[in-house]
Amino acid sequence: MPKYRFPKSARLTSKSDFRAVLDYKLFAKNNLMTLHMAPNGASRSRFAASISAKTAPAVIRNRLKRLAREAFRLSQNEIAAGFDYLLIYSPMLSKWSRSDINPVRGKASKMPDGCPRQPTSNGIKKITLNEVRQSFMELAEKGQRLFEKRHNK
Repeated sequence: MPKYRFPKSARLTSKSDFRAVLDYKLFAKNNLMTLHMAPNGASRSRFAASISAKTAPAVIRNRLKRLAREAFRLSQNEIAAGFDYLLIYSPMLSKWSRSDINPVRGKASKMPDGCPRQPTSNGIKKITLNEVRQSFMELAEKGQRLFEKRHNK
């Protein structure tokens, strides 16, 4: 039975770790996120998630990072070991119609029947763990193919 843990040794923590992953210039992206990858020379994968403050309020950014860490934790036995993964959520996420980020950002609207002001939700669907995990897995596989293609030249 595989272990689903995410100890501190499985995290990218220092600025130099982040810089090394970004400098390797191996990435895959979709409309939700960009996954940067770099080999780390160890038998264990490491992970970090990032999202710009301009994209969403802090509560939502923290939720999205928790979802990304959980997606990695559940998928770490299915992805290539020995890589550092840096997941960066797209700034376009706030404009994505299925996101849980309210484009009105907490402003209220007047209801048509003259009711008191109610917070607007615009029926925006929340991003689920399954969506984040599926996107992460697809990007990890695509990144692995790009890595193999780069090293088979």
